[in-house]
Amino acid sequence: MDTLDQLKTLGFTTNEAKAYIALLGCEPASAYEVAKQAGLPTSKIYEVVARLTNRGVFQASEDDAGNLHYYAMNPRDLMASIRSKTIMETEQLLPELQKITANSQSNLIWPLLDAAQVQSRTIELLHQAKQSILISLWPEELSWAEPALRAAENRDVRIALVHFGKPVITIGATYHHPVERTLYAEKGGRGLTVVVDGSQVVIANFKIGDVVDGAWSRNESFVTVAEDYVKHDVYITKVTRFLGPEVVERFGEDYRKLRDVFDANA
Repeated sequence: MDTLDQLKTLGFTTNEAKAYIALLGCEPASAYEVAKQAGLPTSKIYEVVARLTNRGVFQASEDDAGNLHYYAMNPRDLMASIRSKTIMETEQLLPELQKITANSQSNLIWPLLDAAQVQSRTIELLHQAKQSILISLWPEELSWAEPALRAAENRDVRIALVHFGKPVITIGATYHHPVERTLYAEKGGRGLTVVVDGSQVVIANFKIGDVVDGAWSRNESFVTVAEDYVKHDVYITKVTRFLGPEVVERFGEDYRKLRDVFDANA
């Protein structure tokens, strides 16, 4: 997503985004100069400039001859203003929407269609955590989840983290899953499971070839299954850590026989 598209996601029209970007590079400038720099028709620029001025994104300055020139709000100040306004509006809107939300929504499972959606929803859940976090993940996902996990740890949220691959950092109770190579081969990629406060879950698969699919839900059954999955992995890591040589001797390298659920004698 380029800069123009990103500004559009923040509420700018295409012409407004073009005008803002153009003025940043040529301020102070007249409306005509902004139109020329942005590649916009002069017939439209005055309306665009007026809207941006009314919103405080542009600041007008009149010279001695009565000509108007414009300055663009500093990008850092603009982002801070948008962030503050968005937070205020969402906090005001949330309780009103919750009044009309059907309880049946708690049973829905919402798809997460790409890595960005998975990352955004996961970080959001981690920031919401008040009591507990159960999380199972690989180094690639820990790299972006670590700050939110650290913040939760600082809030005294209890954390159990199952790490596929030898962990280089410790957050809460950290466990090294002993069969990461076997799992990667079986699944054709990496998995992520996050359960927060026993009430919300994110599950995702990051498959070979950058194919990502995931889901988020408050569905009680879905949450319970995910919670048990992470806890089961914790049980396994504890057993293999304290009985390592015996378990390897019994079940083989990477505990392959242990994972053969269709052979009770393996």
